[in-house]
Amino acid sequence: MRVLVIAHNVISETNNMGKTLLSYFKDFAPEEIAEFYIQDKDPNNAEVANNYYRFTDKDALKSVFGIRTKHVFKISETGKETTKPNNKGAAESIRQYGRKRNAFVYIARNAVWSLAHWKTKEFLGWLHDFNPDVIFFMAGDYSFMFKIAREIKEMLNKPLVVCCVDDYFFFNRNDRTFLGRLQHRAYMKSVRKTMAEASCIFTISDLMGEAYHKLFDKPCRTLHTSAKKRESGCGSTGRMLAYFGNLSFKRYEQLIEIGKTVKKLKINGIDGVDVYSAEKNPEYLQGLTEENGIRFHGEIPSSEVAECMDRCMAVIHTESFRQRTQQMVRYSVSTKIADSLLNGPCLIAYGPEAVASIDYLKKNKAAYVITKKEDLENGLLDILSNEKLRTGIIQNARELAAKNHDEALNPKKVREWLQTVSENN
Repeated sequence: MRVLVIAHNVISETNNMGKTLLSYFKDFAPEEIAEFYIQDKDPNNAEVANNYYRFTDKDALKSVFGIRTKHVFKISETGKETTKPNNKGAAESIRQYGRKRNAFVYIARNAVWSLAHWKTKEFLGWLHDFNPDVIFFMAGDYSFMFKIAREIKEMLNKPLVVCCVDDYFFFNRNDRTFLGRLQHRAYMKSVRKTMAEASCIFTISDLMGEAYHKLFDKPCRTLHTSAKKRESGCGSTGRMLAYFGNLSFKRYEQLIEIGKTVKKLKINGIDGVDVYSAEKNPEYLQGLTEENGIRFHGEIPSSEVAECMDRCMAVIHTESFRQRTQQMVRYSVSTKIADSLLNGPCLIAYGPEAVASIDYLKKNKAAYVITKKEDLENGLLDILSNEKLRTGIIQNARELAAKNHDEALNPKKVREWLQTVSENN
């Protein structure tokens, strides 16, 4: 079966979206996968796919003025990424401004792509030479990518599957401005047109699948985040309480609450929370102090994450209780949850039930879940002083991980579901 992947990021091991794609297609034969992408990086995963077509924002802008560049990549062996973003001067300034994702940025980028000449003879020849059985589109928050996926589906007359790992449909980050609301309406118009052409939707959580089924009237299938199983020394008797990962979406606020509470209680020798994160934002870091029961260690290599986790009595997952922040992460499930369930010690989840990650952990009894601020102190006292309770939660977590998160599961599901879509076309 031949699958055409359309995505912003190239399949890789160096960013979250690239790693997600890798986890979906790593067991396919290289000749079964071809990818169209717009990230400014060379492909380097010949063992997953050896046929790529790259058309970047820079190429799009050049094409408006009739300037052409090379786009096709056929690689016979895995190399290293040779094209890296320019981190100096005007290019980096533009890139950093673009990350703000305000309404003007969305409108400007969509406008460039609406004028771009990406449907070249070279591209059309590349598409027809590969001749996929099914198209797999990794959805994002720009309308031009939905239009591209839709037009490729119409050109090839092949079934389209849309994969969603973040929610951009219900939540509009720029809804407080007129231009932001206008831009989001235009975005959703393009989304609905593309979804109408889709055979089915892959989602990151059951909660997202239920919502998107109602929104688009399309069948939805859940692809849970996967993790690699390792030899773990985790048990329930470690003497650390730790948090691993990013601090965005106000997660640092909940960590400070936990840190203060743990410092006050001093349960089982634990007097604070060890936080490991690459976060640099001063706003997020200013309250992560030992006075607040937090020991901030910065970023550490993945090999050291495993070692630290092995020394923990429990690890933390948290989501904000702020209403607007809940809307932003409502349907997402943090990537670190899968690793914690498969390899970690007892997971403590602190946040509102309305968020998919908290709901998922509570329903499956795979974490000690605290959903109210007033229950935090008693909850921490309960779980950190009860080894038998922690051991039972770890057992539930391992069973859930074996069912939904083992790295061998998703490639099998993706192949089976795409094969069904292709055969039903």
